[in-house]
Amino acid sequence: MAASTYSARNNGDAIDPSRATAALERWRRAVAESLGGDPGAPLDQPDRRLVMLRVFGTTRRLADLCMTHPDAAATSLIDGPSPILAQAARDLTSLDRGVGGPEALHAALAPLKNRVDVAIAIAELNGQWGVAEATAARVDFAERMVECGLRWLVRAAVKRGELSAPDPDNFLKGVFIVAGADFAHEDLTPYGPLDLVVLYDEAIFEASNARGMDRTFVRIGAELREAFEGKPGEQTLYALRTPLGSGVGGAGYADSVARVASTAEGPQSDLLKFWLSTGRIVAGDREAGGKFLENIEKLVWSDNPVSVDSLESFVTANEQDPRSAFRGVADLCRLVIGGVRPLFRTASARDIFETAAQSRFISKDAARRLIAGEELAHIAVSRLQILKGCPAFNADRDDEQQALARLCGYTEYEQLSTVLAGAKADAVSTLRRLATGPREELAVYRSSEDGVDQDADKLEDLGFLNGPGLSRSIDRWAEHAHQVKGEKRFSACAPGLLSEFGETQYPNRAVSLFDKLLSVAGESRDVFSLVSEGAPERDGLVDALGSFSPAIAPIVQSEQACAFLFEGAGVETPKTAQEWLSRYVPPKSDQDDALSKIGAWRSELIARIAYSVSIGATSFDTAVEAINEVHISTLSKAFEAVNFAADDKTKAAAEEISLHIFESDGPYVLGAATHLGFISAAPLGEAGEGFARAYLDGVGSMCEGLFAVLPDTTHRPSGINGELVPDLKAYKNYVQSEAIAHEQIMLARGRVIAAGSEKIAESAREALRGAVACSRRADILFRDLDRARAQRMRRDRPSSDWDIDKIEGGRSDVELIISTLVYKHASAHPFVQDCNPSEALDAMARSGLLPEVTVQSLKSARAFWARLQLVRALSQWRDPIQSPVRSRFGKMLARAAGVSNFDQVRPMLRGYADEVGRAYAQVVLGRNETSGANYAAGQSR
Repeated sequence: MAASTYSARNNGDAIDPSRATAALERWRRAVAESLGGDPGAPLDQPDRRLVMLRVFGTTRRLADLCMTHPDAAATSLIDGPSPILAQAARDLTSLDRGVGGPEALHAALAPLKNRVDVAIAIAELNGQWGVAEATAARVDFAERMVECGLRWLVRAAVKRGELSAPDPDNFLKGVFIVAGADFAHEDLTPYGPLDLVVLYDEAIFEASNARGMDRTFVRIGAELREAFEGKPGEQTLYALRTPLGSGVGGAGYADSVARVASTAEGPQSDLLKFWLSTGRIVAGDREAGGKFLENIEKLVWSDNPVSVDSLESFVTANEQDPRSAFRGVADLCRLVIGGVRPLFRTASARDIFETAAQSRFISKDAARRLIAGEELAHIAVSRLQILKGCPAFNADRDDEQQALARLCGYTEYEQLSTVLAGAKADAVSTLRRLATGPREELAVYRSSEDGVDQDADKLEDLGFLNGPGLSRSIDRWAEHAHQVKGEKRFSACAPGLLSEFGETQYPNRAVSLFDKLLSVAGESRDVFSLVSEGAPERDGLVDALGSFSPAIAPIVQSEQACAFLFEGAGVETPKTAQEWLSRYVPPKSDQDDALSKIGAWRSELIARIAYSVSIGATSFDTAVEAINEVHISTLSKAFEAVNFAADDKTKAAAEEISLHIFESDGPYVLGAATHLGFISAAPLGEAGEGFARAYLDGVGSMCEGLFAVLPDTTHRPSGINGELVPDLKAYKNYVQSEAIAHEQIMLARGRVIAAGSEKIAESAREALRGAVACSRRADILFRDLDRARAQRMRRDRPSSDWDIDKIEGGRSDVELIISTLVYKHASAHPFVQDCNPSEALDAMARSGLLPEVTVQSLKSARAFWARLQLVRALSQWRDPIQSPVRSRFGKMLARAAGVSNFDQVRPMLRGYADEVGRAYAQVVLGRNETSGANYAAGQSR
């Protein structure tokens, strides 16, 4: 989870221990001024002075808070944290009648949370409280804050008339908050995250003022997140997470009881069921919440238990959080024992380890090691967060690492890191033994001679389907290997190949394509040279056959096509999109079967590009551009081919027709619709319509499956009821008066790709340029565009974070931002319509139209989304819920994202989505964000 922005001091200044003494003296003066006198001796005790020197010499955020609230720090140091916590609880109660939006709620909660953070942190560093006491106090105050926030926001909605509460004094009836993970299990750190969701009984509330109840609660969830995380530039109180979605834009933080219960009953809901069954009610109507959890517990533990096959998904470690391995052990205990021992469901990790040892689920010595390791990891994370003032899990800078080591009682960070790594390794080992049971150990003692030949079962264990059929295929491969290599066993020619096929996304397709390759390669081609041990092409070929199976199929259909596989990567491999088209020239269009040849050329060339990407000879960025250019070349060549095959009357009409595409959707994605249109110099009647229909039928039938072209001509005058080939006058009227906001943006990025003559091509370009002639009305257009986008996102919600064309801040939003920029500036700077988006953004930066940082952010996000979408398209993979990611395909996705392993892709995905969301607010909505530094300079402490 990304941390919210916070002050420049907390994020940028190096920690300098030598300044601690001067800071301590300033703090003493502030204490005297705050309390009306210097406490004197109680603060002069050596151990207390050392605690404060440690605060000012090793932390940034806590040091700032001690200066802001000196009385809280002094009271906690002398009398303990209890007086501060009690006063903060009373102050929270006084907020019961507070009014205002999430900004006012944040402003009201922030000073109370800050004082509590100071008191608890000082108590920990002073040795007055241990980890258990400090964590319990944090959880208690977090529950009070959540209760206060829920009451504040629901009361505001009732007062606005958005909700109709049957009992004004009990307006939270039917509304409650379920907490999960660390929040529910009392393992909370100073800045979270808080895992929670607001649930409501839709039967209690009635919609009013034409505002839907669901919309109101979704906004309450988003406001709760904003109040706790703050706006950009504000200090985070707690980071929030939800089990119901990505959380982008507040999505998933509120839902109805009925929908959540229905979702939990679904076939792909093990994670949600586990989260709910180990959660607890922390705010709102606890009676209604208790009934809801009772129903969920019955669903999880009795009617529809979580399958044992799902254990692996629950124990996947998060490498960023040093506590992840310990959380995995605790979650596994909750899942396995929670059905018969309910106390395991919401207990803390420490209590679970102790109770599990008493129940003999884990050994006592393992429990003691887990307790000590989890406590150290929790201390490290908690003190890192009070050091930085954000929900961080790792210290990246040298000064932060050394400061964290001193806060945790170590002289060097390497010592702390080594101890943490050892404790984590021990927890991972325990987790693996618990998850697999005694099977792995039993396998060590099992004789290799036991039983009979079980090749089919072994193949199915590797992830293949139809093990007996595959076993027969392997026998055929062995016969082929014997004929070619003289080897009797296939494994001697390609050791470990089947295991590697089993690690790909589509093992059975990989085997099928490899079998096909052996049959079509012929005697002159040595297929085993490609997959032998140490062959440079082996990894790439395995990935291509097993992960890009749908895209690779054309090059294993014939001996001539598969010759490409034996060329290998080298200097002759095309490095740019232009080089690909120069080396593999499309067929001529002046022949009778031109369309079928163009289709075959298209399919085979895309397959070659996919294979080149899989072996690393072509970059993902180049592949995106190359496939886009292949698609455009296909469309333009098809225009010429249809013109060549037409009769004389239709040919004469075609001379007056131009073909254009709309590039507002970004680079072409295999399987996606292609938005295009026609323009004629003058009304052509049936001859022009006949040419357009022939063209659409031709391009729609030239390829099949993944390589099919799906033309969409709905964006034209009068829509689907209008002529396919409008004339220039009709098209200009359409641009000026008929086109809606989204179509205006599409027109701004229209490009002529084929025409019967240069004259009509130039006229069509002028007609498309007319779409940006009214850029003075851009602000009105952008507001309409934003409303349409909001409606679309509510109507067509993403199925997961991987639905990157639908998520907020995803690929569609990047292209929308670029299109709005082109629309806004093209009238004054026409060149931005004639170049590619990257060049257009650079030109805008040079012209001072956009900040350089915004340009680079948009370019990086656009390339990132395009690379991921390319991999998804070539593999026809959608998301890890429908199709769990296997190891080799995970590495492919990580390579496309530019990270080292698959676990890092999702955080990158969320980060880019947040960046694009900020750019959308700035560019489309015109909201200028206040920088963290400016905020820090003007914020009143």
